[in-house]
Amino acid sequence: MSNKVYWNNICLLSSIEESFIKERQTKLENFPFYFEYYGLGRSSSMTAKIKEDLKEGQIKGDIIVSTDLDIFQDRDIVKHFHSNYKKGPSLLPLNNSLLNTKIPDPNGYFHPFVVIPLVMVVNTNLIKESEIPESLEDLIDPNFKYRYAFGGVHNSAGRSLLKSLWCLYGKSGVERFLSKSTITSMPAQAFHQVMTGQVEVAIVPTIFALRKGVNGLKGIWPREGAVAIPSYVACKNNVTTEDFNLFLNTIVGSDLQLQLKNAGDIIPTHPDLPITSFAMDNNCKLLYPEWEFFDTFDHDEFYRLCDNYKPF
Repeated sequence: MSNKVYWNNICLLSSIEESFIKERQTKLENFPFYFEYYGLGRSSSMTAKIKEDLKEGQIKGDIIVSTDLDIFQDRDIVKHFHSNYKKGPSLLPLNNSLLNTKIPDPNGYFHPFVVIPLVMVVNTNLIKESEIPESLEDLIDPNFKYRYAFGGVHNSAGRSLLKSLWCLYGKSGVERFLSKSTITSMPAQAFHQVMTGQVEVAIVPTIFALRKGVNGLKGIWPREGAVAIPSYVACKNNVTTEDFNLFLNTIVGSDLQLQLKNAGDIIPTHPDLPITSFAMDNNCKLLYPEWEFFDTFDHDEFYRLCDNYKPF
């Protein structure tokens, strides 16, 4: 019997992920996994799919891999994982650079697979060296006079950024940030804004910071830490140990993590893989809210706030 896998991972690298999965599927006899893909360009987001499942009684994915973090952070959804999903501190091996961050789930249900950092990219042709921002807090300072973009309020990148700002600077800090922002639909559009000089700063995944040096662009690792977008794996109790170990070793193991690291400057979690040089140069300082923050965080209020700010 096949295990149903819900997969909603890195939209910019989705073709790499799917090619890798299909290649493993053809190599392995009696491949015990059936994949359903969610996210940008799919039938629905992961959050929408999980909520649809819950209306029908329970989450139907046997294994879930997702950067759509609402499902792991919204307390009204999280409680449904606690009754049906495997719990343990070491279901996936984890490198030392991430052990000391807030990313591992202290309850042991959600297990980091890779981490996408969000950093600032600055167009140094438009901003004085002495005025280049060093932190996200600089952007919401009333004295900061430059324009900045991010993308957007309805995807993992934008929502992770806004939740992290809310955790550090409160709702008012998020509102100040949003009121001054150029909001694009996706990070790629925000990067295009800074590359073409329409804004001076963009907050984008590190894959875009690989372009630093081109057209005067400079990558800045924020002083608070790069906003972290982890991809988590959750697995139902009914999945056999043999099948789950096969999934870990053949799908989300070091081979795919290395491909994603090389293609997108993404931080792998496998202890046998070194972290990216950009992260290493900044002590892998990552910004992720304390898990207790989400115990009282009102996602409905957050969604209403996001809906007030439409991408251009």
